[in-house]
Amino acid sequence: MSASGGHPARGQWTIADLDRLPLLADLPTAASILGMGTTKARTLARAGQFPVRLIRHGDRWAVPVAALRRLLLAEVDA
Repeated sequence: MSASGGHPARGQWTIADLDRLPLLADLPTAASILGMGTTKARTLARAGQFPVRLIRHGDRWAVPVAALRRLLLAEVDA
């Protein structure tokens, strides 16, 4: 886990780490889980091309952790 925020480093997340998250993650956390930076995540979100469904709430995005799990597990099974 990193010293800032208590989350694993970018791209170093495990399924057990995901299990400790609430139902919705913020965009920077989702980006870290997927191994990308926040700037790239925001660019993809604005373009409607983020790899999982996003929930727009004002000027913020929320990311369903279940969707992240499905994406990651599908990549493992592929």
